[in-house]
Amino acid sequence: ADTEYKLGVEFVGQVEGGRWLVRMKGIEDKEDIGQLLLEGGLVVSKEDKLQKTATNGVEETEVVSTSGKQDTTAIAEPLIMSKESLKSFDPSPVTKVENLTPAAAATPLMGPKILRGVLPANTTIIAGVCFMESPNKFYVCSSACVDQFMSILSSSQSSKPGVVNPVVGTCCLVMDEDCWYRAEVVKLSSQRPTATLFLLDYGKTVTTPVSSLRPLPSDVVSTPGLVCQVALRGVKPGGNEWAEEEIAGALLVMDVGGETQFKVEDVQVDEDGNTVVSLEDMEGNDVATLMVETGIAEEDTKMAEDLKLIPGSLEPGLQQLLVLSAVSPMELYLCSQAQFLNFSNTIVPMIEKKAASHADPVLCPREGDIVLACEDQVWYRATVLQLLPTSTVKVNLVDLAITTTVSRDKLRSAVFGTVKDPVVGVSCCLDSWVGENKKMAMEKWGDKMQGLVEQYGDIQVEVIETREGLVKVKIPQLEQKLGGKEMSRAEMLKIKLKMKK
Repeated sequence: ADTEYKLGVEFVGQVEGGRWLVRMKGIEDKEDIGQLLLEGGLVVSKEDKLQKTATNGVEETEVVSTSGKQDTTAIAEPLIMSKESLKSFDPSPVTKVENLTPAAAATPLMGPKILRGVLPANTTIIAGVCFMESPNKFYVCSSACVDQFMSILSSSQSSKPGVVNPVVGTCCLVMDEDCWYRAEVVKLSSQRPTATLFLLDYGKTVTTPVSSLRPLPSDVVSTPGLVCQVALRGVKPGGNEWAEEEIAGALLVMDVGGETQFKVEDVQVDEDGNTVVSLEDMEGNDVATLMVETGIAEEDTKMAEDLKLIPGSLEPGLQQLLVLSAVSPMELYLCSQAQFLNFSNTIVPMIEKKAASHADPVLCPREGDIVLACEDQVWYRATVLQLLPTSTVKVNLVDLAITTTVSRDKLRSAVFGTVKDPVVGVSCCLDSWVGENKKMAMEKWGDKMQGLVEQYGDIQVEVIETREGLVKVKIPQLEQKLGGKEMSRAEMLKIKLKMKK
Protein backbone atom coordinates (compact mmCIF):
# COMPACT_ATOMS: atom_id res chain seq x y z
CA ALA A 1 0.00 0.00 0.00
CA ASP A 2 1.23 3.48 -0.91
CA THR A 3 0.68 5.69 2.14
CA GLU A 4 1.47 8.80 0.06
CA TYR A 5 -1.37 8.19 -2.40
CA LYS A 6 -4.18 10.59 -1.45
CA LEU A 7 -7.82 9.59 -1.85
CA GLY A 8 -10.95 11.70 -2.11
CA VAL A 9 -14.12 10.21 -0.58
CA GLU A 10 -17.57 11.23 -1.84
CA PHE A 11 -20.53 10.35 0.44
CA VAL A 12 -23.22 9.34 -2.05
CA GLY A 13 -25.97 8.28 0.37
CA GLN A 14 -27.13 5.36 2.48
CA VAL A 15 -28.13 1.91 1.32
CA GLU A 16 -30.47 -0.60 2.95
CA GLY A 17 -29.24 -1.45 6.43
CA GLY A 18 -27.98 2.08 7.03
CA ARG A 19 -24.42 1.86 5.64
CA TRP A 20 -22.95 4.82 3.80
CA LEU A 21 -22.24 4.38 0.11
CA VAL A 22 -19.05 6.19 -0.92
CA ARG A 23 -17.09 6.77 -4.11
CA MET A 24 -13.29 7.03 -3.96
CA LYS A 25 -10.98 8.74 -6.45
CA GLY A 26 -7.31 9.59 -6.50
CA ILE A 27 -6.86 13.28 -5.70
CA GLU A 28 -4.05 13.83 -8.22
CA ASP A 29 -4.75 11.33 -11.00
CA LYS A 30 -8.58 11.33 -10.70
CA GLU A 31 -8.59 7.52 -11.04
CA ASP A 32 -11.87 5.91 -9.94
CA ILE A 33 -10.89 3.23 -7.40
CA GLY A 34 -14.09 1.23 -7.93
CA GLN A 35 -13.45 1.14 -11.71
CA LEU A 36 -9.84 0.03 -11.16
CA LEU A 37 -11.02 -2.84 -8.95
CA LEU A 38 -13.55 -3.90 -11.59
CA GLU A 39 -11.01 -3.80 -14.40
CA GLY A 40 -8.58 -5.79 -12.31
CA GLY A 41 -11.17 -8.53 -11.75
CA LEU A 42 -11.00 -8.08 -8.00
CA VAL A 43 -14.70 -7.25 -7.60
CA VAL A 44 -17.97 -7.63 -9.50
CA SER A 45 -20.38 -4.85 -10.46
CA LYS A 46 -23.74 -4.42 -8.72
CA GLU A 47 -26.34 -1.72 -8.30
CA ASP A 48 -27.02 -0.21 -4.86
CA LYS A 49 -30.43 1.22 -4.06
CA LEU A 50 -30.21 4.25 -1.79
CA GLN A 51 -32.66 4.93 1.03
CA LYS A 52 -35.70 7.00 0.03
CA THR A 53 -35.47 10.71 0.79
CA ALA A 54 -38.11 13.41 0.66
CA THR A 55 -37.63 16.47 -1.54
CA ASN A 56 -40.46 19.00 -1.41
CA GLY A 57 -42.78 16.28 -0.15
CA VAL A 58 -41.99 13.90 -3.09
CA GLU A 59 -40.13 10.71 -2.36
CA GLU A 60 -37.15 9.91 -4.60
CA THR A 61 -34.96 6.85 -4.91
CA GLU A 62 -31.41 6.95 -6.19
CA VAL A 63 -29.69 3.99 -7.85
CA VAL A 64 -25.91 4.01 -7.96
CA SER A 65 -23.71 1.53 -9.76
CA THR A 66 -20.20 0.50 -8.77
CA SER A 67 -19.19 1.36 -12.35
CA GLY A 68 -18.79 4.95 -11.18
CA LYS A 69 -21.86 6.50 -12.88
CA GLN A 70 -24.25 8.40 -10.68
CA ASP A 71 -27.95 8.72 -11.48
CA THR A 72 -29.24 11.62 -9.27
CA THR A 73 -28.74 13.96 -6.27
CA ALA A 74 -25.87 16.10 -5.14
CA ILE A 75 -23.05 14.75 -3.00
CA ALA A 76 -21.01 16.18 -0.16
CA GLU A 77 -17.67 17.85 -0.64
CA PRO A 78 -14.96 15.17 -0.76
CA LEU A 79 -13.16 14.38 2.48
CA ILE A 80 -9.43 14.15 1.82
CA MET A 81 -7.66 11.36 3.67
CA SER A 82 -4.74 9.01 3.16
CA LYS A 83 -5.03 5.29 2.47
CA GLU A 84 -3.58 4.66 5.93
CA SER A 85 -6.26 6.72 7.69
CA LEU A 86 -8.91 5.12 5.47
CA LYS A 87 -8.13 1.77 7.09
CA SER A 88 -9.42 3.05 10.43
CA PHE A 89 -12.61 4.49 8.95
CA ASP A 90 -15.65 2.48 10.03
CA PRO A 91 -18.74 3.11 7.85
CA SER A 92 -20.99 1.38 10.41
CA PRO A 93 -24.79 1.57 10.33
CA VAL A 94 -26.51 4.59 11.81
CA THR A 95 -29.69 4.32 13.78
CA LYS A 96 -31.78 7.09 12.32
CA VAL A 97 -31.97 8.78 8.94
CA GLU A 98 -34.93 10.66 7.53
CA ASN A 99 -37.55 8.11 6.36
CA LEU A 100 -35.40 5.20 7.52
CA THR A 101 -36.81 1.69 7.07
CA PRO A 102 -37.89 -0.25 10.21
CA ALA A 103 -34.96 -2.67 9.83
CA ALA A 104 -32.43 0.17 9.81
CA ALA A 105 -34.12 1.94 12.74
CA ALA A 106 -33.44 -1.08 14.94
CA THR A 107 -29.68 -0.87 14.47
CA PRO A 108 -27.91 -0.62 17.90
CA LEU A 109 -26.40 2.73 18.89
CA MET A 110 -22.65 3.02 18.67
CA GLY A 111 -20.06 5.49 19.94
CA PRO A 112 -19.73 7.57 23.13
CA LYS A 113 -22.88 8.74 24.87
CA ILE A 114 -23.26 11.58 27.38
CA LEU A 115 -26.28 12.08 29.63
CA ARG A 116 -28.16 15.35 29.25
CA GLY A 117 -28.39 17.64 32.27
CA VAL A 118 -31.49 17.21 34.45
CA LEU A 119 -32.65 19.47 37.28
CA PRO A 120 -33.86 17.26 40.18
CA ALA A 121 -37.29 17.98 41.68
CA ASN A 122 -37.54 20.02 44.89
CA THR A 123 -34.14 21.64 44.44
CA THR A 124 -33.08 25.30 44.46
CA ILE A 125 -30.07 26.57 42.52
CA ILE A 126 -28.55 29.84 41.35
CA ALA A 127 -28.25 29.77 37.56
CA GLY A 128 -28.08 31.76 34.37
CA VAL A 129 -30.26 31.29 31.30
CA CYS A 130 -28.06 30.05 28.43
CA PHE A 131 -30.51 29.58 25.56
CA MET A 132 -34.23 29.99 24.96
CA GLU A 133 -36.72 28.76 22.40
CA SER A 134 -39.70 30.10 24.39
CA PRO A 135 -40.66 30.61 28.06
CA ASN A 136 -41.95 27.03 27.90
CA LYS A 137 -38.58 25.70 26.75
CA PHE A 138 -35.29 27.22 27.81
CA TYR A 139 -32.00 26.05 29.29
CA VAL A 140 -30.35 27.03 32.56
CA CYS A 141 -26.84 26.33 33.82
CA SER A 142 -25.99 26.34 37.51
CA SER A 143 -23.40 28.89 38.64
CA ALA A 144 -21.69 25.97 40.41
CA CYS A 145 -20.84 24.50 36.97
CA VAL A 146 -18.87 27.48 35.63
CA ASP A 147 -15.47 25.93 36.33
CA GLN A 148 -16.55 22.64 34.71
CA PHE A 149 -17.82 24.52 31.66
CA MET A 150 -14.54 26.41 31.21
CA SER A 151 -12.51 23.21 31.61
CA ILE A 152 -14.61 21.31 29.03
CA LEU A 153 -14.56 24.27 26.63
CA SER A 154 -10.76 24.57 26.89
CA SER A 155 -10.21 20.85 26.31
CA SER A 156 -12.60 20.88 23.34
CA GLN A 157 -10.78 23.74 21.58
CA SER A 158 -7.50 21.83 21.67
CA SER A 159 -9.00 18.59 20.35
CA LYS A 160 -7.43 16.92 17.32
CA PRO A 161 -9.31 16.54 14.01
CA GLY A 162 -10.59 13.07 13.13
CA VAL A 163 -13.31 11.12 11.34
CA VAL A 164 -16.67 10.90 13.12
CA ASN A 165 -19.13 8.08 12.52
CA PRO A 166 -22.38 9.88 13.41
CA VAL A 167 -24.94 7.73 15.20
CA VAL A 168 -28.15 9.16 16.64
CA GLY A 169 -27.80 9.36 20.42
CA THR A 170 -24.01 9.44 20.41
CA CYS A 171 -21.84 12.48 20.93
CA CYS A 172 -19.01 14.36 19.26
CA LEU A 173 -17.69 17.92 18.90
CA VAL A 174 -19.31 20.51 16.64
CA MET A 175 -18.23 24.05 15.78
CA ASP A 176 -20.65 26.89 16.61
CA GLU A 177 -19.84 30.59 16.87
CA ASP A 178 -16.11 29.81 16.45
CA CYS A 179 -16.09 27.39 19.41
CA TRP A 180 -16.12 23.60 19.64
CA TYR A 181 -18.95 22.25 21.82
CA ARG A 182 -19.93 18.81 23.06
CA ALA A 183 -23.00 17.75 21.11
CA GLU A 184 -25.47 14.87 20.81
CA VAL A 185 -26.52 13.69 17.36
CA VAL A 186 -30.32 13.94 17.19
CA LYS A 187 -30.98 13.50 13.45
CA LEU A 188 -29.15 12.54 10.26
CA SER A 189 -29.93 13.48 6.68
CA SER A 190 -28.60 11.48 3.74
CA GLN A 191 -28.91 14.24 1.16
CA ARG A 192 -25.57 16.00 1.78
CA PRO A 193 -24.94 14.21 4.33
CA THR A 194 -25.63 16.46 7.33
CA ALA A 195 -26.25 15.98 11.05
CA THR A 196 -28.50 17.85 13.49
CA LEU A 197 -26.95 18.11 16.93
CA PHE A 198 -27.94 19.36 20.41
CA LEU A 199 -25.23 21.31 22.25
CA LEU A 200 -25.09 19.68 25.69
CA ASP A 201 -23.50 22.66 27.47
CA TYR A 202 -25.39 25.41 25.64
CA GLY A 203 -28.93 24.22 24.82
CA LYS A 204 -28.80 25.23 21.17
CA THR A 205 -29.56 22.86 18.24
CA VAL A 206 -27.47 23.17 15.06
CA THR A 207 -27.22 21.44 11.67
CA THR A 208 -23.84 20.91 10.04
CA PRO A 209 -22.10 18.67 7.46
CA VAL A 210 -20.92 15.35 8.90
CA SER A 211 -17.45 16.03 7.52
CA SER A 212 -17.04 19.03 9.86
CA LEU A 213 -17.52 17.04 13.10
CA ARG A 214 -14.70 16.03 15.45
CA PRO A 215 -14.36 13.12 17.90
CA LEU A 216 -14.73 13.89 21.61
CA PRO A 217 -11.57 14.12 23.75
CA SER A 218 -11.61 11.30 26.31
CA ASP A 219 -11.44 13.68 29.28
CA VAL A 220 -14.85 15.29 28.56
CA VAL A 221 -16.93 12.14 28.04
CA SER A 222 -17.81 11.32 31.67
CA THR A 223 -19.38 14.69 32.61
CA PRO A 224 -23.15 14.96 31.96
CA GLY A 225 -24.48 17.93 29.99
CA LEU A 226 -24.26 21.15 32.00
CA VAL A 227 -27.52 22.78 30.88
CA CYS A 228 -30.99 21.66 31.97
CA GLN A 229 -34.20 22.17 30.00
CA VAL A 230 -36.98 23.87 32.00
CA ALA A 231 -40.30 25.70 31.57
CA LEU A 232 -41.40 28.83 33.44
CA ARG A 233 -44.33 28.35 35.79
CA GLY A 234 -47.34 30.68 35.75
CA VAL A 235 -47.16 32.14 32.23
CA LYS A 236 -48.70 31.36 28.85
CA PRO A 237 -48.70 33.05 25.41
CA GLY A 238 -51.36 35.54 24.41
CA GLY A 239 -52.39 33.27 21.52
CA ASN A 240 -52.01 29.58 20.76
CA GLU A 241 -48.24 29.89 20.27
CA TRP A 242 -45.55 32.22 21.56
CA ALA A 243 -45.28 35.23 19.24
CA GLU A 244 -41.92 36.64 18.16
CA GLU A 245 -42.39 39.81 20.20
CA GLU A 246 -43.29 37.79 23.31
CA ILE A 247 -40.14 35.68 22.94
CA ALA A 248 -38.09 38.83 22.32
CA GLY A 249 -39.43 40.32 25.56
CA ALA A 250 -38.67 37.12 27.49
CA LEU A 251 -35.11 37.13 26.11
CA LEU A 252 -34.60 40.59 27.61
CA VAL A 253 -36.22 39.83 30.97
CA MET A 254 -34.18 36.65 31.43
CA ASP A 255 -30.99 38.18 29.96
CA VAL A 256 -30.51 35.03 27.88
CA GLY A 257 -26.80 34.39 27.31
CA GLY A 258 -25.90 37.24 29.67
CA GLU A 259 -24.42 37.34 33.16
CA THR A 260 -27.65 37.81 35.16
CA GLN A 261 -28.17 35.08 37.76
CA PHE A 262 -31.56 33.82 38.96
CA LYS A 263 -32.82 31.77 41.85
CA VAL A 264 -34.37 28.67 40.27
CA GLU A 265 -36.84 27.11 42.72
CA ASP A 266 -40.08 25.16 43.12
CA VAL A 267 -38.76 22.55 40.69
CA GLN A 268 -41.41 19.99 39.73
CA VAL A 269 -42.04 17.58 36.84
CA ASP A 270 -45.53 17.97 35.37
CA GLU A 271 -47.77 15.25 33.89
CA ASP A 272 -46.21 15.77 30.46
CA GLY A 273 -42.68 15.21 31.80
CA ASN A 274 -41.66 18.88 31.62
CA THR A 275 -39.49 20.32 34.39
CA VAL A 276 -41.41 23.39 35.57
CA VAL A 277 -39.67 26.05 37.68
CA SER A 278 -40.12 29.46 39.25
CA LEU A 279 -37.48 32.15 38.60
CA GLU A 280 -36.57 35.01 40.89
CA ASP A 281 -33.83 37.55 40.26
CA MET A 282 -31.27 38.51 42.90
CA GLU A 283 -33.42 41.49 43.93
CA GLY A 284 -36.37 39.23 44.77
CA ASN A 285 -38.46 39.98 41.66
CA ASP A 286 -40.52 37.07 40.38
CA VAL A 287 -39.86 36.68 36.64
CA ALA A 288 -43.31 35.28 35.77
CA THR A 289 -45.04 38.14 37.58
CA LEU A 290 -42.81 40.68 35.83
CA MET A 291 -43.62 39.18 32.42
CA VAL A 292 -47.37 39.33 33.12
CA GLU A 293 -47.22 42.90 34.45
CA THR A 294 -45.28 44.12 31.40
CA GLY A 295 -47.61 42.41 28.93
CA ILE A 296 -45.00 39.96 27.65
CA ALA A 297 -47.11 36.98 28.73
CA GLU A 298 -50.49 36.12 30.21
CA GLU A 299 -51.00 34.51 33.60
CA ASP A 300 -51.50 30.76 33.44
CA THR A 301 -54.43 30.31 35.83
CA LYS A 302 -54.60 26.57 35.18
CA MET A 303 -51.54 26.08 37.31
CA ALA A 304 -53.25 27.82 40.24
CA GLU A 305 -56.27 25.54 39.86
CA ASP A 306 -53.97 22.52 40.07
CA LEU A 307 -52.57 23.52 43.49
CA LYS A 308 -52.87 20.81 46.13
CA LEU A 309 -51.95 20.73 49.81
CA ILE A 310 -49.60 17.98 50.93
CA PRO A 311 -50.89 16.24 54.10
CA GLY A 312 -48.49 16.14 57.02
CA SER A 313 -47.34 12.93 58.71
CA LEU A 314 -46.05 11.67 62.06
CA GLU A 315 -43.44 9.02 62.80
CA PRO A 316 -44.85 5.96 64.62
CA GLY A 317 -43.89 5.44 68.26
CA LEU A 318 -44.12 7.12 71.65
CA GLN A 319 -43.27 10.83 71.63
CA GLN A 320 -44.04 14.30 72.91
CA LEU A 321 -46.24 16.22 70.47
CA LEU A 322 -47.72 19.69 70.33
CA VAL A 323 -51.50 20.09 70.43
CA LEU A 324 -52.58 22.60 67.76
CA SER A 325 -56.32 22.03 67.89
CA ALA A 326 -58.77 19.59 69.51
CA VAL A 327 -62.08 19.41 67.64
CA SER A 328 -63.28 16.03 68.97
CA PRO A 329 -61.82 12.68 70.08
CA MET A 330 -61.82 11.76 66.40
CA GLU A 331 -60.24 14.98 65.15
CA LEU A 332 -57.09 16.09 66.95
CA TYR A 333 -54.45 18.18 65.20
CA LEU A 334 -50.93 17.44 66.40
CA CYS A 335 -47.38 18.14 65.25
CA SER A 336 -43.82 17.55 66.41
CA GLN A 337 -41.58 20.28 67.76
CA ALA A 338 -39.45 20.02 64.60
CA GLN A 339 -42.51 20.53 62.38
CA PHE A 340 -43.58 23.60 64.37
CA LEU A 341 -40.08 25.11 64.22
CA ASN A 342 -40.05 24.62 60.43
CA PHE A 343 -43.43 26.36 60.27
CA SER A 344 -42.20 29.33 62.32
CA ASN A 345 -38.75 29.69 60.76
CA THR A 346 -39.39 28.71 57.14
CA ILE A 347 -43.02 28.51 56.08
CA VAL A 348 -44.32 31.73 57.65
CA PRO A 349 -41.47 33.96 56.32
CA MET A 350 -41.84 32.40 52.86
CA ILE A 351 -45.60 33.05 52.81
CA GLU A 352 -45.08 36.62 54.04
CA LYS A 353 -42.67 37.22 51.15
CA LYS A 354 -44.94 35.68 48.51
CA ALA A 355 -48.01 37.53 49.77
CA ALA A 356 -46.20 40.88 49.89
CA SER A 357 -44.47 40.82 46.52
CA HIS A 358 -45.86 38.18 44.15
CA ALA A 359 -49.43 37.17 45.02
CA ASP A 360 -52.50 38.78 43.46
CA PRO A 361 -55.66 39.74 45.40
CA VAL A 362 -58.43 37.13 45.32
CA LEU A 363 -61.33 38.94 43.67
CA CYS A 364 -63.79 36.04 43.41
CA PRO A 365 -63.02 33.41 46.08
CA ARG A 366 -64.75 30.05 45.86
CA GLU A 367 -65.35 27.45 48.54
CA GLY A 368 -62.47 24.99 48.55
CA ASP A 369 -59.92 27.43 47.08
CA ILE A 370 -56.39 27.34 48.48
CA VAL A 371 -55.40 30.89 49.36
CA LEU A 372 -53.13 32.98 51.58
CA ALA A 373 -55.01 34.64 54.44
CA CYS A 374 -53.91 37.39 56.82
CA GLU A 375 -54.85 37.03 60.50
CA ASP A 376 -53.46 39.43 63.13
CA GLN A 377 -50.94 40.81 60.58
CA VAL A 378 -49.51 37.34 59.86
CA TRP A 379 -50.04 35.52 56.53
CA TYR A 380 -51.04 31.84 56.62
CA ARG A 381 -51.92 29.12 54.14
CA ALA A 382 -55.68 28.61 54.17
CA THR A 383 -58.67 27.05 52.47
CA VAL A 384 -61.94 28.89 51.87
CA LEU A 385 -64.76 27.25 53.86
CA GLN A 386 -67.69 29.61 53.32
CA LEU A 387 -68.51 32.90 51.62
CA LEU A 388 -70.20 35.27 54.10
CA PRO A 389 -72.10 38.57 53.74
CA THR A 390 -70.35 41.94 53.98
CA SER A 391 -67.40 40.77 51.87
CA THR A 392 -66.04 38.33 54.45
CA VAL A 393 -65.09 34.67 54.20
CA LYS A 394 -64.67 31.84 56.66
CA VAL A 395 -61.29 30.14 56.19
CA ASN A 396 -59.33 27.31 57.75
CA LEU A 397 -55.71 28.18 58.56
CA VAL A 398 -54.53 24.71 57.58
CA ASP A 399 -51.17 24.62 59.37
CA LEU A 400 -52.69 25.57 62.74
CA ALA A 401 -56.09 23.90 62.12
CA ILE A 402 -57.87 27.10 63.15
CA THR A 403 -61.14 28.35 61.65
CA THR A 404 -61.50 32.12 61.45
CA THR A 405 -63.26 34.87 59.50
CA VAL A 406 -61.37 37.46 57.43
CA SER A 407 -62.32 40.16 54.94
CA ARG A 408 -61.78 39.44 51.26
CA ASP A 409 -59.09 42.09 50.99
CA LYS A 410 -57.03 39.95 53.38
CA LEU A 411 -56.82 37.13 50.83
CA ARG A 412 -54.08 36.56 48.25
CA SER A 413 -53.67 33.94 45.53
CA ALA A 414 -51.57 30.96 46.53
CA VAL A 415 -48.71 30.12 44.16
CA PHE A 416 -46.90 26.83 43.75
CA GLY A 417 -44.05 27.71 46.10
CA THR A 418 -46.45 28.20 49.02
CA VAL A 419 -47.78 24.62 48.99
CA LYS A 420 -44.57 22.66 48.50
CA ASP A 421 -44.18 22.03 52.27
CA PRO A 422 -46.51 19.48 53.93
CA VAL A 423 -49.28 20.82 56.16
CA VAL A 424 -48.01 21.19 59.73
CA GLY A 425 -51.12 20.13 61.64
CA VAL A 426 -51.69 16.37 61.28
CA SER A 427 -55.27 15.17 61.79
CA CYS A 428 -55.37 12.26 64.27
CA CYS A 429 -58.02 9.99 65.79
CA LEU A 430 -57.84 8.35 69.21
CA ASP A 431 -57.36 4.63 68.72
CA SER A 432 -60.21 3.84 71.13
CA TRP A 433 -62.57 5.97 69.02
CA VAL A 434 -61.79 4.50 65.61
CA GLY A 435 -65.03 3.42 63.92
CA GLU A 436 -67.29 5.62 66.08
CA ASN A 437 -69.76 8.13 64.66
CA LYS A 438 -67.80 11.31 63.90
CA LYS A 439 -70.83 13.59 64.03
CA MET A 440 -71.97 12.24 67.42
CA ALA A 441 -68.45 12.56 68.81
CA MET A 442 -68.41 16.20 67.71
CA GLU A 443 -71.83 16.95 69.21
CA LYS A 444 -70.95 15.38 72.56
CA TRP A 445 -67.37 16.57 73.02
CA GLY A 446 -66.82 19.47 70.60
CA ASP A 447 -67.35 22.28 73.11
CA LYS A 448 -65.56 20.39 75.90
CA MET A 449 -62.28 19.50 74.19
CA GLN A 450 -60.58 22.83 74.92
CA GLY A 451 -60.96 22.12 78.64
CA LEU A 452 -59.48 18.63 78.33
CA VAL A 453 -56.25 19.47 76.49
CA GLU A 454 -54.15 22.63 76.47
CA GLN A 455 -53.77 24.30 73.07
CA TYR A 456 -50.08 24.52 72.06
CA GLY A 457 -49.22 22.38 75.07
CA ASP A 458 -47.05 19.26 74.96
CA ILE A 459 -48.70 15.90 75.37
CA GLN A 460 -47.45 12.31 75.52
CA VAL A 461 -48.69 10.46 72.43
CA GLU A 462 -48.14 7.01 70.98
CA VAL A 463 -48.59 7.09 67.21
CA ILE A 464 -49.91 3.64 66.29
CA GLU A 465 -50.17 3.72 62.51
CA THR A 466 -51.32 5.64 59.45
CA ARG A 467 -53.75 3.78 57.24
CA GLU A 468 -55.69 5.23 54.30
CA GLY A 469 -54.94 8.76 55.52
CA LEU A 470 -56.13 8.05 59.09
CA VAL A 471 -53.51 8.56 61.81
CA LYS A 472 -54.32 6.46 64.90
CA VAL A 473 -52.92 7.59 68.24
CA LYS A 474 -53.11 6.67 71.91
CA ILE A 475 -53.22 9.46 74.51
CA PRO A 476 -53.88 7.77 77.89
CA GLN A 477 -54.41 10.95 79.90
CA LEU A 478 -57.01 12.24 77.43
CA GLU A 479 -58.79 8.92 76.92
CA GLN A 480 -59.28 8.56 80.68
CA LYS A 481 -60.88 12.04 80.83
CA LEU A 482 -63.20 11.08 77.98
CA GLY A 483 -64.36 8.01 79.90
CA GLY A 484 -63.17 5.65 77.23
CA LYS A 485 -61.86 2.19 77.79
CA GLU A 486 -59.64 2.28 80.88
CA MET A 487 -56.14 0.97 80.44
CA SER A 488 -54.98 -1.90 82.58
CA ARG A 489 -52.13 -1.48 85.02
CA ALA A 490 -49.93 -3.59 82.75
CA GLU A 491 -50.65 -1.31 79.74
CA MET A 492 -49.85 1.79 81.80
CA LEU A 493 -46.58 0.19 82.92
CA LYS A 494 -45.61 -0.62 79.32
CA ILE A 495 -46.05 3.02 78.29
CA LYS A 496 -43.94 4.26 81.23
CA LEU A 497 -41.18 1.81 80.31
CA LYS A 498 -41.22 3.02 76.67
CA MET A 499 -40.79 6.60 77.85
CA LYS A 500 -37.66 5.68 79.84
CA LYS A 501 -35.95 4.09 76.79
